[in-house]
Amino acid sequence: MNWLAHVLLSKRDVEYQLGNLLADPMKGRVWDGAPQSIEQGMLMHKAIDAFTDSHAVVAKSKSRFEFKGYLKGVVVDLLYDHFLAVHWQSFSETPLDNMLAIFHQESDLLIADFPPKAHRVISRVIETNMLGSYAEFSGFVAALLRVELRLSDRIKAKDSMNHYVPTIESTYEQFESDFLQFFPQLIEHFKNHPLGSQSNNYLI
Repeated sequence: MNWLAHVLLSKRDVEYQLGNLLADPMKGRVWDGAPQSIEQGMLMHKAIDAFTDSHAVVAKSKSRFEFKGYLKGVVVDLLYDHFLAVHWQSFSETPLDNMLAIFHQESDLLIADFPPKAHRVISRVIETNMLGSYAEFSGFVAALLRVELRLSDRIKAKDSMNHYVPTIESTYEQFESDFLQFFPQLIEHFKNHPLGSQSNNYLI
């Protein structure tokens, strides 16, 4: 799953949410002086990714791309965030815009003391409303292009995000069905995990 899911699959605690989001860009390393909830969020991120990467439904989504591709996992992660935004009201009683407004406001008050890289990442998320953009298919495609810009020349020589869009467009409903089958199971994994929570969250 990508960043929107990680923010939702968190305790109702902005530090925990930030740890969950920052685990990838910070490579899972907690900086000196970081609150314990940041570390808990990073550990929850790893648990979410492990569950996702080993799930049969996610493997089925990847197999819908009937060609060799190095970026299938990244594309499916982003696509599932798109479907999460589209179906948000099925998973949270708090409207997406409201939750993101709270997350942005509370994050902005904290990041001044964060390491430069973490500060840059969260500032960009806030300033561009990146997580809110996933609800539109065009926002999802823009996210693919942002990832493409960060790829090494070695990966670009082997694969491109452009290869994936036609398959997604032609089998959109099948991918959507995969997500709707998978995500409730991921929610239960979060709620029942020792670092998760049954009730202290934004989930229904």
